[in-house]
Amino acid sequence: MSKFYFLSEDTIDTFMKVYNKKAFSISVNFEFVGSETQKSLIKITKLADQFAFILSKDVLVSINEDLMNVFDEESVQILIEQEIDKITTNIETGKIRLVKPDLTTFSGLINKYGIEKIAKANKVEELFAQQKQDQEEGFII
Repeated sequence: MSKFYFLSEDTIDTFMKVYNKKAFSISVNFEFVGSETQKSLIKITKLADQFAFILSKDVLVSINEDLMNVFDEESVQILIEQEIDKITTNIETGKIRLVKPDLTTFSGLINKYGIEKIAKANKVEELFAQQKQDQEEGFII
């Protein structure tokens, strides 16, 4: 038995509804796959150039539909949007890349101190400088 499967149209539609609310400077083509062993709801991976060429797709979206059925609608939207926000595009070169989140922490710390104090403690200012450089190079977040 394979651990991969084709996603339902409803799942793909759910993803695309969230994606279409975002603004990207170039079109991003997705390849979708279901994964029953994936521990997270969704994972986005940039396809290697040779596979992107063969498939005419840019990004692989892997979703565990069993987990999707457990989460409420708002949580699903948040988790999908969180993955989509990793995608950056360069309008001049047409290149697509994935970036790491600018803040990673534990929910208990956010509840205790608030997002602003956590961000300051993690020196998000350094990331701002990197994002500014990315914008100057033509990458838009």
